[in-house]
Amino acid sequence: MISEVKKIFHLLLSVAFSSTGFIAAVTITVLAAREVSSNPYLIGFPNAVGVAGAVIGTQMFDKMSQKYSKNKALSNTFLIGSLGGLVQISSLLIDSFILLLVGAFILGIGQSAALQTRYVASFVASESFKATALSLAVWFSVFGSIFGPRLVGEYSAVFENWLGSDLIVGYFIATFGMFLAGLSVLLFSQKDSALNKKLVIEKSLKLSELDSTARLLTKILVLNHFVMVLIMSATPLHIKDIGETIKLVGTIISYHTLGMFLLSPILGKLVDKYGSKLFAVVGSLILILSCVVSLFNTNILFLKIGLYLLGLGWNFTYIATSSAISNYSISKGINLNIKSDSLVFVGSSIAHISLGFTYLNFGYTNLIYFGLLIGGYLLFSVKKFTSLKSL
Repeated sequence: MISEVKKIFHLLLSVAFSSTGFIAAVTITVLAAREVSSNPYLIGFPNAVGVAGAVIGTQMFDKMSQKYSKNKALSNTFLIGSLGGLVQISSLLIDSFILLLVGAFILGIGQSAALQTRYVASFVASESFKATALSLAVWFSVFGSIFGPRLVGEYSAVFENWLGSDLIVGYFIATFGMFLAGLSVLLFSQKDSALNKKLVIEKSLKLSELDSTARLLTKILVLNHFVMVLIMSATPLHIKDIGETIKLVGTIISYHTLGMFLLSPILGKLVDKYGSKLFAVVGSLILILSCVVSLFNTNILFLKIGLYLLGLGWNFTYIATSSAISNYSISKGINLNIKSDSLVFVGSSIAHISLGFTYLNFGYTNLIYFGLLIGGYLLFSVKKFTSLKSL
């Protein structure tokens, strides 16, 4: 196991740094949008534009992997993302919504590298360690879960005194997190690693050419992520609107992201042993339970539990389905990981774009009811797929 971890150590380090930066930015972005824009319907747009950046970043990563190597693709994409944090700092200094959008787009490019790291880790691992390697890459986002929101909460007052905005701290953390992630990949990768070779894709299919298995795996991944983003992105607004502080926003987002990442290594080992379907079903059930608990959303304890369970349910389904997609991509010699992540980003973008309209017109509780409905359909989709274990 130690030799396997050495192969992916630089990847794990990059996830720790990039997730700290990105989660810090996510914690405050809808609040930053409300601060620099007079139109409440636009509050979800920066995150939506960030998702669009992740779509472009995923395509950039794919092209650079084939032209150079996976390691160079990751490091370059992370370093580009760090520039987005600088632009977002500037947006708050001069109250520019346009710059906030531009910065979110560039930071999203960096986030695409963090997401692709799970597949890169699985690619280089031995056959019996693939799901575990993938889950370890996801697990290292725990560092971001802990340090990202907490740093925002602890130092927001300092930055308000220095620069006139308590939100700027999130984008400072994002800038340095992405930069350090890029350096980690550049400085600590093993010279003889297969990740330093050009990626060879035997077949690059269009979405319309994917078979039923590939389409169902992609649908499960998209629906799972959509429900999580829908509720998570509305939560900071809800917390502020019931009279709580940005420190509580950071705390609850930290609970949520811990649920997303904390148990990943254990899940990876179990998926390697028992297959993906069982854990995708359990994940769907936990996600539904999280929506039920979150209906009691004026109670802070229930809100913490609900958001933690939301992250945990997402994690079960995410690890299980990503593992199946990774195995499918390798066995078929195609880049389903790129196709599926691109559609995940599209779904996430829709959730963010609609946030201003849906939150203002329907409220937090009705958004949770909608998430509950989609969660039920997700469970139906997962149970319908009888061959998931074999992948």
